[in-house]
Amino acid sequence: MAGRSLGIAVLLVCLPAFGQKHEPLNTSICSVAAHPSKFHNKNVRVRGTASSGMEASVLFEVKDGNWNKECGRISLEFGAHGDDESTVRFLHLFGEQMFPPRCGDEEVMQGFRHAMDPSAPAPSPCSNVICLSCSRYRIVATFVGKLRYSGRERGHLGFGHMGMFDLQLDVASVYDIEVTDTTASPKQ
Repeated sequence: MAGRSLGIAVLLVCLPAFGQKHEPLNTSICSVAAHPSKFHNKNVRVRGTASSGMEASVLFEVKDGNWNKECGRISLEFGAHGDDESTVRFLHLFGEQMFPPRCGDEEVMQGFRHAMDPSAPAPSPCSNVICLSCSRYRIVATFVGKLRYSGRERGHLGFGHMGMFDLQLDVASVYDIEVTDTTASPKQ
C-alpha cells in the first residue's frame, strides 16, 4: 500500500512537468560553437545574421562589421517553420537573397575569379550566388528552433551543401527582424 501511495505522489508531482512546453534555451552562436554537444537536440533561441546563397543558408555572428570566424556558422533548415507573420516576412526577404536578379556573363566570371582568388575585384551584388557576403539584404534576427550537431548523430557527417556544416538549426520561427538593403544608396 505504501508503494502505491508513493507512486501516486510521484505521479502527481511530475504530471505538471509533462504538460508544459519547454522554453527554448537562450544562447549565442559563439556559445554553441564552443560547446556544440551541450546544445544537441535542444530547442534554442539565438540571435544572428542570416545569409543565403545558391548552396547555403547560414547563421553567423558579426564582430566589428565582419563575420566572426571564431564562432563558426550554423546551417539553417526551414522544413517545418511556423507561418506567423514575422517568419513569413523573413522567408520572403531571405528568398530574394537566394534568387538574385540575373547576372550577365561578365559578372558571373568576376564572381568566379573572386572565389578562386580573393585578391581579385569583388563581384557585383547580383553575383551573390557565388559570394555569401554579397547578399542583397543584411538580415539580423532572432531564431528559435532545434539545434543539431553532426558529431552527436551516428553516421551523419555534416549538414547543408556537401555536409560542410557541423551545426544545423531546424528553424521553427524567426522574429525581431532588422533588415538593411545593401544596394540602397546612402541618403545625401
